[in-house]
Amino acid sequence: SEMPKLSCDKVHFPHPPTLALATSTATTISSDESSSDEDAADNDGQDYDTLRESHQMNERAQKENERLNLNLGLPVDLTVFTRRDNSAANGIVQKVLRPPIQTLIRLLDRLLAFVESPLFSFWSNHVPLRLRQKLTFLAWGIYLPIHKALIGRRTGLHKDVSLEYHALTTVMWWGRLFPVTIKRMRFSLGQMHVVHPPDVYPQWNIMKNSSSCDTHDTLTKPNNGERYGIRGHLYEVYHKMKQKRTPTGIRSSTTDASAVEMTVTGQFIQHESKPSQKVIFWIYGGAFLAGDSKGQLGIAEKMGMMCADEGWDNGGHNGMRDVFIPDYRLVPEYHPDDAIHDITLAFEYLIYERGIKPGDITLVGVSSGGGLIVFLLQALAKAQRKFDERKKVGGGDDKARSSCVPMPAGGVMMGPFVDYTEPTGSMKEYIRHDLIVNQSVYDENLPYLEKILGSHENRVNASPVYGNFNGLPPLCICVSEHEVVYDQAMMLAKRAKEQDVDVTVGVW
Repeated sequence: SEMPKLSCDKVHFPHPPTLALATSTATTISSDESSSDEDAADNDGQDYDTLRESHQMNERAQKENERLNLNLGLPVDLTVFTRRDNSAANGIVQKVLRPPIQTLIRLLDRLLAFVESPLFSFWSNHVPLRLRQKLTFLAWGIYLPIHKALIGRRTGLHKDVSLEYHALTTVMWWGRLFPVTIKRMRFSLGQMHVVHPPDVYPQWNIMKNSSSCDTHDTLTKPNNGERYGIRGHLYEVYHKMKQKRTPTGIRSSTTDASAVEMTVTGQFIQHESKPSQKVIFWIYGGAFLAGDSKGQLGIAEKMGMMCADEGWDNGGHNGMRDVFIPDYRLVPEYHPDDAIHDITLAFEYLIYERGIKPGDITLVGVSSGGGLIVFLLQALAKAQRKFDERKKVGGGDDKARSSCVPMPAGGVMMGPFVDYTEPTGSMKEYIRHDLIVNQSVYDENLPYLEKILGSHENRVNASPVYGNFNGLPPLCICVSEHEVVYDQAMMLAKRAKEQDVDVTVGVW
């Protein structure tokens, strides 16, 4: 269905037509309510980080969960037997069954850990991508009608959601009973390309339409895209930068960077024989713990294709945007600041090495990639403010001017992960039904950020949602009403709008 665009002059939490589960009082923030919340926060000398607001978010999320069909519709939450936190196991039966069930889960997990490395390696490195795609869709094609006949619409969040969503819930729900380790996260996100084969791309086919368009615009063969499971041409980027202009990070930074730290790597997808004028800068997600550029090729290329002008003038592909997917270093091997450094350097690479105008670049980020977008934009704006301040007092030297990298056209964030403080509200409660960030992902992986970032104050300073939004370009925030980052996405929209940023929010 079409994504609604909602002005943040009045931040609105719409209830989906198929999920009429939320009351208007719980899902709409009026301007009066917003003002009263701001006054209360000001009186306490705080902003958004008050106990009152945390309590409200927790209460709203808990009430929303009560409306939903959780745990596959089963009468008991099986995760109370498997989670590390045993506070939920409050019955005698649960406390008696918990130890043997946990022992069984540990034995099964060790068995899986023993065989997963060779299986992961064989599937990723020895099974051709096209065969992986066909096998995956074949398995889904077999399973879906079986689920429809035997289970139907009894396992998803609500009976009115799509049958495919019910089936997907049934398949993915069981993963929350086992430890979702970083290794498993990285393998899973590395397979994103498997579920985005070319035959489920947008319906138009450039090569078939080539007779109706200028031949110089059409990709000429040989084209290496088929080898990588895409339609365009893929360039693997490996470029050593001479300098990094934009200061970034909350840690003390050194003036000397290693050759590895100054090297930009990633994937650049070109749709036609000539590079497009406008480019998408795609930042993958994975809570800073997982994700890679090659796993995003299919979905990122689709996004570039779907930017084509409406109406398909000049053969139906005018306006498609090339896509750059940079790599960045991950936690726990590295610090989140290293990811910010890598993304900032990659953005400067597009401008100063590829010659792309900043105004022709649109940032697109998923999950933690959305957080990195905000980090990057805030760093660019901060450098510009410092230069303006020095200029006012006659100190705007060449060094300060060189650190002022122009802003991109704007940023699009899908399910942005931007708050790294103690989880509250949807981040705490929606793990019960989120298909990606479930209880196991929450228990196994979120403690890494707490360990790396340290104190509450450090975590606030490291969270882009609490940063300065002055001077940022237009932002578009897309989020599901029932995913774990819902509350922080709404907070991001509200804070940015209060600081005069042009914000569009789409909630489904």
